[in-house]
Amino acid sequence: MDTLAAEIPKILSIFALAFFTFWTAIAAGIALGLPPVVVILVTTLSYSSGAALVTLFGDRVRDWLTRRRNKNGDQQEEQPESAMQARIRRIAERYGAVGLGLASPMTLGSQLGSLLGIALNIPPRRLFLGMVLGALAWSIVLTLITVAGVAGVQSLSN
Repeated sequence: MDTLAAEIPKILSIFALAFFTFWTAIAAGIALGLPPVVVILVTTLSYSSGAALVTLFGDRVRDWLTRRRNKNGDQQEEQPESAMQARIRRIAERYGAVGLGLASPMTLGSQLGSLLGIALNIPPRRLFLGMVLGALAWSIVLTLITVAGVAGVQSLSN
């Protein structure tokens, strides 16, 4: 029981970190000495919770902003999208929720990736599933790479 109590602050730390930045949470979890399986589960759950928040409320927020903009008569010019945003949009349009889900952890993150999916009218359930699958896949890959890198550095120092 004592060891679990000692791990809870570490787990909460990487959960909070993964909510905003996926990559660093994995490295932090390994650096804090958490088992790789725990790092994979916690980062995937955290990332998925960010995607869940946006997919649950994103349509309503988008509709509210659209009504407000139309009500106020704001006809602002839209900002041109960056090269990365254009590339992610093309991936989402071509490969759907799974493509967006695989691209988002490494580029936009859960919240922005989910917002883009909503803007592209990807159905929320499909969008959420794609985001979770992408998070799980990248979490496994990045955790394995991090563990292998740490093992390699340790073997060089011995």
